Amino acid sequence: MTNQIQGEILFSGWAGDPANSQTWVYTPWQPVRGDFGTFGMEILRYNNLDLNWDVETRTLESASIITVLSATQTSTGAGTYYASSTVAVKELYRYRIATETTANLTDWVVFRPLPPSWKTDR
Repeated sequence: MTNQIQGEILFSGWAGDPANSQTWVYTPWQPVRGDFGTFGMEILRYNNLDLNWDVETRTLESASIITVLSATQTSTGAGTYYASSTVAVKELYRYRIATETTANLTDWVVFRPLPPSWKTDR
């Protein structure tokens, strides 16, 4: 058995537009295993809701200096979605996740962040 997340659910109302001061949901910081990575998000079930996500990185010493690794991805239905880092990954990474801005209990998404595939470039 692994400790892999079986699936998390988010309802509409978790929005990820920093220009509008809205809220992101974050996974815990994880150690990096390579210089560049391909990150994935699996949408298990959904009801009329898109999931926005990207990946952030930082060093152990500079907790306040966070870099976004790729453009925000919009996942629009059940399936697996991928994004590759466009800059080198630092020492830690985490997923940043959001939904649409209007709060609604009938629109939801069940998702699972996937472990990255690492590329060492040293």
